[in-house]
Amino acid sequence: MISDQKLKLAGQLLKIGAIKFGNFRLKLHEKNPDAPLSPIYIDLRLLRSFPDVIDSAVEVYRQLSADFIFDIYADVPTAATPIVAILSHVTRVPMISPRKDEKKHGTAGPIDGVFTPGQKVLLVDDLITNAGSKLETISVLEDNRLIVSGVVVLVDREQGGVPELERNGYACRAAFRLIELLDFYSSTGLISRDDYRRAMDYLQM
Repeated sequence: MISDQKLKLAGQLLKIGAIKFGNFRLKLHEKNPDAPLSPIYIDLRLLRSFPDVIDSAVEVYRQLSADFIFDIYADVPTAATPIVAILSHVTRVPMISPRKDEKKHGTAGPIDGVFTPGQKVLLVDDLITNAGSKLETISVLEDNRLIVSGVVVLVDREQGGVPELERNGYACRAAFRLIELLDFYSSTGLISRDDYRRAMDYLQM
């Protein structure tokens, strides 16, 4: 069962174009250019341009976070960064940002923000396809003696990322499985039957 707050966010994501239907190349095509094009594209970076949608996303993240015990948030740069900053402000829980590339000037730290070794961290990202970027970020956090309590995301594309994290010992909670979103959009007439069928066929490949 999807909560009312999640249903509101689901509708907003489609309305602002953060979820699109068509034919799209994904990151996976860099390594596998002959893979079938995706009939669905999720671009949650758009949320930063829609304050009302950010408000909805922050509330959903706050609800997901209730399942975990942690001292601090960490984002996976950079898609979720502005939302996690607002989440931190609303909840009064501090935030840090692991860096993708090592900083070569100033204090040259691998993590932006203030933290203490031994603190528990909740990792926050926008979506999960595979677990690669999450595990890379977790490695930076653990190399700095932080303890990762778990991972939360808005959308699980259901392409193996959540089980991969769990195999590595990290719980992951998603606000939506992609199939849940598709079922909601189809049942409410927000997308065509053809878009629904193509997306479902793609996920089952």
